[in-house]
Order: sequence, then structure tokens, then C-alpha cells
Amino acid sequence: MEEVESLGKVIDLTTNEKILEKVKKPRSEKQIEAFKKAQAKRDENRAITKENTKKALEEKVVQKAISIKKSQVRKLQVLDQISDDETPIEEIKKIQRAMTPPPIRQTIQAVQKPIPSKPQFYFL
Repeated sequence: MEEVESLGKVIDLTTNEKILEKVKKPRSEKQIEAFKKAQAKRDENRAITKENTKKALEEKVVQKAISIKKSQVRKLQVLDQISDDETPIEEIKKIQRAMTPPPIRQTIQAVQKPIPSKPQFYFL
């Protein structure tokens, strides 16, 4: 593999490829210290973010578990009221609807667009 060096570039004659060899300037002590400090701060921030996301996920799971438990308690209350006496199914459904509140639905407000007026042209 023959190589020819011209103007700071190394050229491989067998494949005619230019191989750039860039000489890097050595870093000063202050630059090295600043880089290490930045790496440490970045690692610290990553750990904090990871911890915060983990806490948020745990909180979300707990809230979901609480809502599931509440719905189970409501269903048990309805069943307890129903099991005491013999009532028709229609009345049972009414009681169940009364015990469980309807889900809250967000209403989407229609945006009223102004009616474009026809432009008036006067030709003379």
C-alpha cells in the first residue's frame, strides 16, 4: 500500500482515497476540568430526571389503583342493597345508575367563524 503525502493530506495510491489526518491541539488543564465538571453535572441531571419520571409513573399507578378500588366499592354497595330483597331487574338498574355518577364528558365548544361578506366592486 503506497501512500503519498502532499500538502498535509495522505493519499492511498492503490484505492485513490484521500485520508485526512488532522492533528488535534492538546487541551489545557482548565478545559479538561471544565469538561469533567460538565459531564458530572449532566450525569446528575440525568439521574434527577430519571427519578422524577419514576415518581410520576408511581403516582399515576397509585391514582389508577385508587379509582379502580372506588369503583369496586360502589359496585359492592349496589350488590349489597340488591341482595337484601327480591327486586326486579329494572329497579336494580335504576339504583345502580343512581349510585354511580355519570362520567364527565368535556363539551367541545363550536368556534363561530365570521361570515365573510361579499366584496363590493364598483365599476365606472
